[in-house]
Amino acid sequence: MTIRTAIIGYGFAARTFHEPFLRHNKAFKLVAASGSNAAQAKALWPTVDCFVSVDELLDKSDADLFIIATPNDSHFTLAKHLLKKGKHLLIDKPVCTSVSELKQLQALEARSVSGSITVFQNRRWDGDFMTLKQLIKDEKVGVVKRFESHFDRARPTPQNRWREKPGDGAGIWFDLGPHLIDQTLQLFGKPNAISADIQVLRDGAKVDDYFDITLNYEDKVVKLNSSPFCYGPPLRFDLQGSHARFVKYGLDPQESKLIKQQAFKEENWAAEALNCYGCLYTHEGNDSVKTLEGSYETFFEELAGFIQRKNGNPVDLNSVADQLTLLELGIRASQTRTTMDLN
Repeated sequence: MTIRTAIIGYGFAARTFHEPFLRHNKAFKLVAASGSNAAQAKALWPTVDCFVSVDELLDKSDADLFIIATPNDSHFTLAKHLLKKGKHLLIDKPVCTSVSELKQLQALEARSVSGSITVFQNRRWDGDFMTLKQLIKDEKVGVVKRFESHFDRARPTPQNRWREKPGDGAGIWFDLGPHLIDQTLQLFGKPNAISADIQVLRDGAKVDDYFDITLNYEDKVVKLNSSPFCYGPPLRFDLQGSHARFVKYGLDPQESKLIKQQAFKEENWAAEALNCYGCLYTHEGNDSVKTLEGSYETFFEELAGFIQRKNGNPVDLNSVADQLTLLELGIRASQTRTTMDLN
Protein backbone atom coordinates (compact mmCIF):
# COMPACT_ATOMS: atom_id res chain seq x y z
CA MET A 1 0.00 0.00 0.00
CA THR A 2 1.36 3.39 -1.04
CA ILE A 3 0.48 6.10 1.46
CA ARG A 4 -0.71 9.09 -0.55
CA THR A 5 0.54 12.07 1.47
CA ALA A 6 -0.28 15.78 1.53
CA ILE A 7 1.69 18.47 3.35
CA ILE A 8 -0.21 21.45 4.72
CA GLY A 9 2.27 24.28 5.20
CA TYR A 10 5.18 23.53 2.89
CA GLY A 11 7.75 25.70 4.63
CA PHE A 12 11.00 25.22 6.53
CA ALA A 13 9.74 22.50 8.89
CA ALA A 14 8.12 20.49 6.11
CA ARG A 15 11.11 20.74 3.77
CA THR A 16 13.58 19.93 6.56
CA PHE A 17 11.92 17.36 8.80
CA HIS A 18 9.28 15.67 6.65
CA GLU A 19 9.81 15.74 2.90
CA PRO A 20 13.30 14.10 2.88
CA PHE A 21 11.94 11.10 4.78
CA LEU A 22 8.92 10.76 2.50
CA ARG A 23 11.31 10.67 -0.44
CA HIS A 24 13.57 8.11 1.21
CA ASN A 25 10.77 5.77 2.33
CA LYS A 26 9.01 4.16 -0.63
CA ALA A 27 5.86 3.61 1.45
CA PHE A 28 5.03 7.32 0.99
CA LYS A 29 4.17 9.35 -2.08
CA LEU A 30 3.74 13.12 -1.87
CA VAL A 31 0.62 13.97 -3.90
CA ALA A 32 -0.26 17.46 -2.65
CA ALA A 33 1.23 20.46 -0.86
CA SER A 34 -0.08 23.85 0.19
CA GLY A 35 1.53 27.13 1.17
CA SER A 36 3.32 30.05 -0.44
CA ASN A 37 6.36 27.84 -1.15
CA ALA A 38 4.43 24.73 -2.21
CA ALA A 39 5.57 24.97 -5.83
CA GLN A 40 9.11 24.14 -4.66
CA ALA A 41 7.93 20.56 -4.12
CA LYS A 42 7.63 20.15 -7.91
CA ALA A 43 11.41 19.91 -8.23
CA LEU A 44 11.38 16.73 -6.15
CA TRP A 45 7.89 15.39 -6.86
CA PRO A 46 6.99 16.38 -10.47
CA THR A 47 3.41 15.06 -10.23
CA VAL A 48 2.54 16.75 -6.93
CA ASP A 49 -0.50 19.04 -6.88
CA CYS A 50 0.44 22.44 -5.42
CA PHE A 51 -1.98 24.86 -3.79
CA VAL A 52 -1.41 28.28 -2.29
CA SER A 53 -4.67 27.98 -0.33
CA VAL A 54 -5.02 25.30 2.33
CA ASP A 55 -8.80 25.35 1.81
CA GLU A 56 -8.32 24.40 -1.85
CA LEU A 57 -6.05 21.52 -0.87
CA LEU A 58 -8.59 20.29 1.68
CA ASP A 59 -11.35 20.42 -0.94
CA LYS A 60 -9.44 18.71 -3.75
CA SER A 61 -6.92 16.29 -2.25
CA ASP A 62 -7.84 12.67 -1.60
CA ALA A 63 -4.59 11.89 0.27
CA ASP A 64 -4.49 9.19 2.94
CA LEU A 65 -2.08 11.05 5.25
CA PHE A 66 -2.02 14.78 5.91
CA ILE A 67 1.08 16.32 7.49
CA ILE A 68 0.18 19.51 9.35
CA ALA A 69 3.25 21.77 9.50
CA THR A 70 1.44 25.07 9.95
CA PRO A 71 1.57 27.58 12.86
CA ASN A 72 0.62 26.02 16.19
CA ASP A 73 -2.66 27.90 16.56
CA SER A 74 -4.02 26.31 13.36
CA HIS A 75 -3.38 22.67 14.30
CA PHE A 76 -6.62 22.14 16.20
CA THR A 77 -9.00 23.45 13.51
CA LEU A 78 -7.25 21.55 10.72
CA ALA A 79 -7.13 18.34 12.76
CA LYS A 80 -10.84 18.50 13.58
CA HIS A 81 -11.75 18.96 9.92
CA LEU A 82 -9.57 16.09 8.69
CA LEU A 83 -10.46 13.68 11.48
CA LYS A 84 -14.12 14.06 10.56
CA LYS A 85 -13.14 13.02 7.03
CA GLY A 86 -11.45 9.88 8.39
CA LYS A 87 -7.89 10.90 7.49
CA HIS A 88 -4.60 9.96 9.09
CA LEU A 89 -2.75 13.00 10.46
CA LEU A 90 0.86 13.71 11.35
CA ILE A 91 0.94 16.96 13.33
CA ASP A 92 4.02 18.94 14.31
CA LYS A 93 4.46 19.43 18.04
CA PRO A 94 2.72 20.73 20.01
CA VAL A 95 -0.30 18.92 18.63
CA CYS A 96 -2.49 21.80 19.84
CA THR A 97 -2.24 24.74 22.24
CA SER A 98 -4.40 23.73 25.22
CA VAL A 99 -5.57 20.77 27.27
CA SER A 100 -9.15 21.58 26.28
CA GLU A 101 -8.30 21.25 22.59
CA LEU A 102 -6.44 18.00 23.22
CA LYS A 103 -9.44 16.44 24.97
CA GLN A 104 -11.66 17.37 22.02
CA LEU A 105 -9.21 15.75 19.59
CA GLN A 106 -9.03 12.62 21.74
CA ALA A 107 -12.83 12.37 21.68
CA LEU A 108 -12.99 12.92 17.91
CA GLU A 109 -10.29 10.33 17.26
CA ALA A 110 -12.07 7.80 19.47
CA ARG A 111 -15.25 8.22 17.42
CA SER A 112 -13.49 8.13 14.04
CA VAL A 113 -13.72 4.86 12.13
CA SER A 114 -10.50 5.35 10.14
CA GLY A 115 -8.92 8.64 11.22
CA SER A 116 -5.90 8.91 13.50
CA ILE A 117 -3.41 11.43 14.87
CA THR A 118 0.33 10.92 15.25
CA VAL A 119 2.36 13.67 16.91
CA PHE A 120 5.76 14.54 15.47
CA GLN A 121 7.90 14.21 18.59
CA ASN A 122 10.96 13.40 16.51
CA ARG A 123 13.46 14.02 19.30
CA ARG A 124 12.53 10.76 20.95
CA TRP A 125 14.83 9.47 18.19
CA ASP A 126 17.76 11.82 18.93
CA GLY A 127 20.94 9.81 19.38
CA ASP A 128 21.98 11.62 22.56
CA PHE A 129 18.56 11.07 24.13
CA MET A 130 18.61 7.39 23.16
CA THR A 131 22.06 7.15 24.76
CA LEU A 132 20.78 8.81 27.93
CA LYS A 133 17.86 6.36 28.13
CA GLN A 134 20.24 3.43 27.78
CA LEU A 135 22.52 4.75 30.53
CA ILE A 136 19.56 5.06 32.90
CA LYS A 137 18.26 1.62 31.95
CA ASP A 138 21.70 0.10 32.57
CA GLU A 139 21.93 1.99 35.91
CA LYS A 140 25.26 3.53 34.90
CA VAL A 141 24.68 6.57 37.12
CA GLY A 142 22.91 4.70 39.90
CA VAL A 143 19.69 6.27 41.19
CA VAL A 144 18.96 9.48 39.28
CA LYS A 145 18.81 12.48 41.60
CA ARG A 146 19.09 15.49 39.31
CA PHE A 147 18.59 15.96 35.58
CA GLU A 148 19.26 19.08 33.58
CA SER A 149 18.19 19.35 29.94
CA HIS A 150 19.00 22.32 27.71
CA PHE A 151 18.02 23.51 24.24
CA ASP A 152 20.10 26.70 24.07
CA ARG A 153 21.08 28.72 21.01
CA ALA A 154 22.89 31.93 20.12
CA ARG A 155 20.04 33.90 18.55
CA PRO A 156 20.18 37.35 20.16
CA THR A 157 18.18 39.07 17.39
CA PRO A 158 14.44 38.37 16.88
CA GLN A 159 13.44 37.03 13.48
CA ASN A 160 10.44 37.82 11.30
CA ARG A 161 8.60 34.50 11.54
CA TRP A 162 5.31 33.32 12.99
CA ARG A 163 6.92 31.66 16.02
CA GLU A 164 8.15 35.09 17.17
CA LYS A 165 4.89 36.97 16.67
CA PRO A 166 2.18 37.17 19.36
CA GLY A 167 -0.47 34.46 19.19
CA ASP A 168 -1.57 31.18 20.73
CA GLY A 169 1.29 28.71 20.73
CA ALA A 170 3.96 31.26 19.80
CA GLY A 171 7.21 31.76 21.69
CA ILE A 172 10.08 29.52 22.69
CA TRP A 173 8.16 27.74 25.47
CA PHE A 174 5.71 26.28 22.95
CA ASP A 175 8.49 25.76 20.39
CA LEU A 176 11.24 23.99 22.33
CA GLY A 177 9.43 23.25 25.58
CA PRO A 178 7.50 20.33 24.02
CA HIS A 179 10.77 18.62 23.10
CA LEU A 180 12.32 18.90 26.56
CA ILE A 181 9.08 18.05 28.37
CA ASP A 182 8.40 15.05 26.15
CA GLN A 183 11.87 13.62 26.68
CA THR A 184 11.58 14.09 30.44
CA LEU A 185 8.19 12.37 30.54
CA GLN A 186 9.64 9.48 28.54
CA LEU A 187 12.40 9.11 31.14
CA PHE A 188 10.64 9.74 34.44
CA GLY A 189 6.89 10.02 33.90
CA LYS A 190 4.64 12.76 35.27
CA PRO A 191 6.14 15.09 37.90
CA ASN A 192 4.39 16.22 41.08
CA ALA A 193 4.78 19.95 40.50
CA ILE A 194 6.20 22.63 38.20
CA SER A 195 7.70 26.06 38.81
CA ALA A 196 8.72 28.30 35.92
CA ASP A 197 10.47 31.46 34.85
CA ILE A 198 9.45 32.27 31.27
CA GLN A 199 10.64 35.64 30.00
CA VAL A 200 11.18 37.96 27.04
CA LEU A 201 14.87 38.88 27.20
CA ARG A 202 15.90 39.99 23.71
CA ASP A 203 15.63 43.62 22.69
CA GLY A 204 12.66 43.98 20.35
CA ALA A 205 11.26 40.51 21.04
CA LYS A 206 7.46 40.24 21.20
CA VAL A 207 7.12 36.72 22.62
CA ASP A 208 8.95 34.66 25.23
CA ASP A 209 12.49 33.66 24.24
CA TYR A 210 13.82 32.22 27.52
CA PHE A 211 12.67 29.67 30.06
CA ASP A 212 14.00 28.10 33.24
CA ILE A 213 11.72 25.31 34.47
CA THR A 214 11.86 23.10 37.54
CA LEU A 215 9.93 19.82 37.66
CA ASN A 216 9.64 18.24 41.08
CA TYR A 217 9.49 14.48 41.59
CA GLU A 218 9.48 12.60 44.90
CA ASP A 219 13.09 11.47 44.50
CA LYS A 220 14.67 13.83 41.96
CA VAL A 221 14.71 17.34 40.53
CA VAL A 222 14.56 18.14 36.81
CA LYS A 223 15.62 21.45 35.26
CA LEU A 224 14.65 22.43 31.70
CA ASN A 225 16.28 25.46 30.10
CA SER A 226 16.46 27.47 26.90
CA SER A 227 18.40 30.71 26.35
CA PRO A 228 18.96 32.74 23.16
CA PHE A 229 22.33 33.97 24.41
CA CYS A 230 24.26 30.71 24.50
CA TYR A 231 27.55 31.32 22.68
CA GLY A 232 30.02 28.48 22.45
CA PRO A 233 29.32 24.77 22.97
CA PRO A 234 25.81 24.40 24.48
CA LEU A 235 25.21 22.04 27.39
CA ARG A 236 22.64 19.44 26.36
CA PHE A 237 22.33 17.01 29.28
CA ASP A 238 23.63 16.87 32.85
CA LEU A 239 22.45 13.64 34.49
CA GLN A 240 23.50 13.22 38.10
CA GLY A 241 23.00 10.00 40.06
CA SER A 242 24.04 8.26 43.24
CA HIS A 243 27.06 6.61 41.55
CA ALA A 244 28.02 8.77 38.57
CA ARG A 245 27.35 11.82 36.43
CA PHE A 246 26.84 11.97 32.66
CA VAL A 247 27.46 15.25 30.84
CA LYS A 248 26.77 15.87 27.14
CA TYR A 249 27.35 18.97 25.01
CA GLY A 250 25.95 19.81 21.58
CA LEU A 251 22.79 18.81 19.73
CA ASP A 252 21.99 15.68 17.78
CA PRO A 253 23.43 16.14 14.24
CA GLN A 254 20.33 15.11 12.30
CA GLU A 255 18.74 18.57 12.14
CA SER A 256 21.98 20.16 10.96
CA LYS A 257 22.49 17.49 8.30
CA LEU A 258 18.89 17.87 7.11
CA ILE A 259 19.20 21.65 6.84
CA LYS A 260 22.41 21.28 4.82
CA GLN A 261 20.72 18.61 2.64
CA GLN A 262 23.33 16.05 3.71
CA ALA A 263 20.85 13.46 4.97
CA PHE A 264 21.14 10.01 3.36
CA LYS A 265 24.33 11.02 1.55
CA GLU A 266 26.16 8.25 3.39
CA GLU A 267 25.13 5.18 5.36
CA ASN A 268 25.83 6.59 8.84
CA TRP A 269 24.83 10.19 8.15
CA ALA A 270 23.08 10.50 11.53
CA ALA A 271 26.07 9.32 13.57
CA GLU A 272 27.67 11.81 15.93
CA ALA A 273 31.35 12.75 15.67
CA LEU A 274 33.74 11.28 18.21
CA ASN A 275 34.59 14.67 19.69
CA CYS A 276 30.91 15.26 20.50
CA TYR A 277 30.46 12.17 22.68
CA GLY A 278 29.33 12.68 26.26
CA CYS A 279 31.37 11.79 29.34
CA LEU A 280 30.57 9.59 32.34
CA TYR A 281 32.25 10.74 35.56
CA THR A 282 32.77 8.51 38.63
CA HIS A 283 35.06 8.46 41.68
CA GLU A 284 37.39 6.21 39.68
CA GLY A 285 37.74 8.61 36.76
CA ASN A 286 35.86 9.43 33.57
CA ASP A 287 35.03 7.66 30.30
CA SER A 288 33.78 8.85 26.94
CA VAL A 289 30.36 7.41 26.06
CA LYS A 290 29.71 6.68 22.38
CA THR A 291 26.50 8.32 21.23
CA LEU A 292 23.97 5.93 19.75
CA GLU A 293 23.03 6.81 16.19
CA GLY A 294 19.81 8.78 16.09
CA SER A 295 17.09 7.84 13.65
CA TYR A 296 14.21 10.10 12.65
CA GLU A 297 13.93 7.60 9.83
CA THR A 298 12.68 5.03 12.35
CA PHE A 299 9.78 7.32 13.26
CA PHE A 300 8.62 7.43 9.63
CA GLU A 301 9.04 3.68 9.29
CA GLU A 302 6.83 3.19 12.34
CA LEU A 303 4.32 5.74 11.04
CA ALA A 304 4.06 3.86 7.74
CA GLY A 305 3.63 0.58 9.61
CA PHE A 306 0.90 2.10 11.77
CA ILE A 307 -1.09 3.38 8.78
CA GLN A 308 -0.63 0.00 7.08
CA ARG A 309 -1.86 -1.70 10.29
CA LYS A 310 1.43 -3.47 10.98
CA ASN A 311 2.28 -1.83 14.32
CA GLY A 312 1.02 0.68 16.85
CA ASN A 313 1.03 4.46 16.72
CA PRO A 314 4.61 5.70 17.32
CA VAL A 315 3.41 8.84 19.18
CA ASP A 316 -0.29 8.85 20.05
CA LEU A 317 -2.34 11.61 21.67
CA ASN A 318 -2.38 9.96 25.09
CA SER A 319 1.42 10.10 25.26
CA VAL A 320 1.44 13.91 24.97
CA ALA A 321 -1.44 14.65 27.37
CA ASP A 322 0.84 15.42 30.32
CA GLN A 323 2.97 17.57 28.02
CA LEU A 324 0.05 19.88 27.27
CA THR A 325 -0.78 20.07 30.98
CA LEU A 326 2.79 21.11 31.77
CA LEU A 327 2.87 23.68 28.97
CA GLU A 328 -0.27 25.31 30.38
CA LEU A 329 0.80 25.11 34.02
CA GLY A 330 4.26 26.41 33.18
CA ILE A 331 2.76 29.66 31.89
CA ARG A 332 0.54 30.01 34.96
CA ALA A 333 3.42 29.21 37.30
CA SER A 334 5.60 31.85 35.65
CA GLN A 335 2.88 34.50 35.68
CA THR A 336 1.96 33.94 39.35
CA ARG A 337 5.49 33.08 40.57
CA THR A 338 4.08 30.04 42.33
CA THR A 339 4.64 26.30 42.16
CA MET A 340 1.76 24.50 40.45
CA ASP A 341 0.79 21.02 41.62
CA LEU A 342 -0.16 18.39 39.06
CA ASN A 343 -1.95 16.04 41.45
